[in-house]
Amino acid sequence: MRRFAFLAPLALLALAACGGKGEDTDSDVAPGNFTPPGTAKPTPIPGVAQVNPLTAYIGHYPNDAVDGVTFFDRTEVASALHEAVGDQQLVQRIMSRGAVTIPIFRQGKQGIAAHGCTPHDCSDNNWTVEVDLKSSKARVCYHDRETMGERSHWYMGGAPVTQPGECPQE
Repeated sequence: MRRFAFLAPLALLALAACGGKGEDTDSDVAPGNFTPPGTAKPTPIPGVAQVNPLTAYIGHYPNDAVDGVTFFDRTEVASALHEAVGDQQLVQRIMSRGAVTIPIFRQGKQGIAAHGCTPHDCSDNNWTVEVDLKSSKARVCYHDRETMGERSHWYMGGAPVTQPGECPQE
């Protein structure tokens, strides 16, 4: 037992070195030089069909799984999002699991919508994805107060159209 007594101070020194500097770190934040890979338009697996209608997501957050599939992981939703928005960074922002979201809501008679925003900046940087239940096409609103003021960009498969107002939240 005595021959290993010299290990005790080394063990304490090693444990002390494991402690941080008291900084608050966020494990969900990537290093500043990290660029996430682009998201690709989904390709459905032959023979696999969604059995739940999109209306099953009403009242759920976009990242809540309904029968194991989240809203933006649905093939028709992801495809509609990619077709509506040509900007890869905006698609990634909308699909981000780190976004602040509200429950999916009914939009008009034949649509549903998902609304999200940048954490700690919801009033100035937000978006809404509206999906038409009959055509499976999407309209996407993006609002950035710093660059757009009191207007928003609406994407529908071409160049964005600027319209007055912010993105709908219900």
